[in-house]
Order: sequence, then structure tokens, then C-alpha cells
Amino acid sequence: MCCSTVDVVTILWERTSLIPLTQQTIVQATVIGSAEPCDNTLNPGDSFIAAVLCLLENGFVKVLNLDSGLTGVAVFIRLR
Repeated sequence: MCCSTVDVVTILWERTSLIPLTQQTIVQATVIGSAEPCDNTLNPGDSFIAAVLCLLENGFVKVLNLDSGLTGVAVFIRLR
């Protein structure tokens, strides 16, 4: 009998100012398991929002979102 596998993606992001609509960019992303097909959206400097949309559209669920204004951390999981 086999168990489900879990994919985990953690993203550290930053924005250049406290203006609410300023784009958030990825500082670092860590993947445990697989982030396919979103691997190419998780590089430093990439748009955080684009990565989030890709992850959510591909079965990930956001389980943690810490936002300090200029920086933040988000954690996503997917059961396979």
C-alpha cells in the first residue's frame, strides 16, 4: 500500500516600497518534492504574484502567508 506524496514550496519575497500596489519579487524559493509545472516561475527576481497564480492553478494550497510590508514568506502544499 502506497501513501500520497506531498510537495512543499516556500517563497521569500520582497517589495521595493510600502506602496500597496508595488510588485512583490521573489528573493528565494525552496521546493521539497516538485513544483512542476511552476519551476520556471520561482527564480529570484521573478514576480511573486505570477508564481502564486501558477501554484494555485496546479493544485497547491497556500497554508501560510506572513507579510511584514516590505518582505514576506508564503508556504504552499500539494498532495499527489
